Amino acid sequence: MLGPSPRTGPLLLGALLAALPGCEGADVFIPLPAQSGPAGVLDGTVTYSGPRPCTKDGRVVGAAIVLGFDARRLPPPEGLGASAASLDVIPGDELFGGLGPALRHAPDGALLCPEPDEPHVTVSGAFRLSPLPAGTYQVRGFYDHDGDFDPLFGIANLPTQGDVGGGAIENVGEVLAGAPPRYREIALGTPSAGGALEIPETGARVSGIAVTFSLPFPLERPIFHVAELIAPSGVTPRPDEVVMASDYWLDTFSPTDPEGTEASLLRLRLAAGLPAGEIAAAAKPPLSLPVGGATASTLTYARQDVNGDGALDAADHVPDAALLPALFPMAVFAKLEGDAGLVSQAAPTVLLQGLTIYEDLPTTAGQLGSDTLNDPKESALIGIRPAALCLPPERPDEGVLVLSRKRDRNDNEILPERDVPEVEAALSAQLGRTITIAYGCLPEGRYALSLVYGTGQAWTVPNEAGVCAPSEPRTSAGVCGQRPRLASQDVVLRIGPPDDPVYCAQNPTPEPCLPPP
Repeated sequence: MLGPSPRTGPLLLGALLAALPGCEGADVFIPLPAQSGPAGVLDGTVTYSGPRPCTKDGRVVGAAIVLGFDARRLPPPEGLGASAASLDVIPGDELFGGLGPALRHAPDGALLCPEPDEPHVTVSGAFRLSPLPAGTYQVRGFYDHDGDFDPLFGIANLPTQGDVGGGAIENVGEVLAGAPPRYREIALGTPSAGGALEIPETGARVSGIAVTFSLPFPLERPIFHVAELIAPSGVTPRPDEVVMASDYWLDTFSPTDPEGTEASLLRLRLAAGLPAGEIAAAAKPPLSLPVGGATASTLTYARQDVNGDGALDAADHVPDAALLPALFPMAVFAKLEGDAGLVSQAAPTVLLQGLTIYEDLPTTAGQLGSDTLNDPKESALIGIRPAALCLPPERPDEGVLVLSRKRDRNDNEILPERDVPEVEAALSAQLGRTITIAYGCLPEGRYALSLVYGTGQAWTVPNEAGVCAPSEPRTSAGVCGQRPRLASQDVVLRIGPPDDPVYCAQNPTPEPCLPPP
């Protein structure tokens, strides 16, 4: 599914300039026309150590995907970044070209993959990320073993089970022994008088970056569909849309009443994989989703290392309840642009974090003392917190967490006043900007739901499998142009009008949560 390598796009200009006579000694990096001023480059070597690649029709299947992330905008679960700052692709034929006879091909051109017990191979290739503005970066990536990566589509833009991941990691030996990775922080540019990094007129380059891919992804992406909406008023199977009032008022929110608190939340039962009636169409081209195999789809629960100290303990809890451990899969609702389509709203970015519940809240609380949770389930239960994080792009050092109510209907504080400074400080440290807490009605609109594993693998609904592109006329409920449409992949959360308009008039949505006029 890979298109042309970025080497033939943004990097082509750099390659042509490097070939000009008399330029060998000058590190001058000319940006694309869309850039304004000199740009920077990160380059180095990718070393792959893992299974021999598959081959088909005389070619190597897959490619090495190298991604440069702004350290302030890391991908989930570490951050809220939506995309990489730059991407490079090393085709499999190029990366594994030196294997010679060890690179086996089927005589008839059929797909030929290594057996699980075959010895691993080690190969290397060069990568280059550009043009980049000044900043601090992390380099991450993976080898796409099955050749299904496509950066243009949300259903194919992340690693899948069996791909081999890694990056520019400082503690490779420890990671191979089971420790969490520490990615190298790479400064690009020179410090200005004020301390901020700047790209000089001649450009900037950091070379010799060592990237290692040696960690196989053990899980498939957390593919899901909304099986049930569980509300205080009852259960709705397979909803087409989930609606929560912008002034949502919890009946009970109290650590002394976990059953009542859970019953007060809007909850989604997310079933792993797809409904039975969609699996056959989804597994075939052009969608080719990894469903319907011999092994049933699952969603795997695990603990989150919230503070990143390498230990899973009582400190790794959700921000609003010290008795509840933070769990994967993490659930994040992101506000979409307008009333149709799949584009996330960027001005401002608005996010709601779901509460991942393991069976029920009392059972979830019981996992706080466990560091071994690794439980594949047929479904995951997600509570929708009536709170939204708003990040206006024009104020990159600020943000607001707005809670729909200060107290529940029984007059319990949703967030005790004494805990506000601690929660603000924790959020500010996590997001790298000053977060303040406010109370008011939530930003109305459509929200996509993403489930995220600790590996960074994620799945988002709605997605391209359920939403027709403008070039694909929806001729029926189950068809987009010439391909099947999966209705289960076109479900949104809608923050709707308030139940009490007077309350919202008195407690309006904070200004940083509103789109610019």
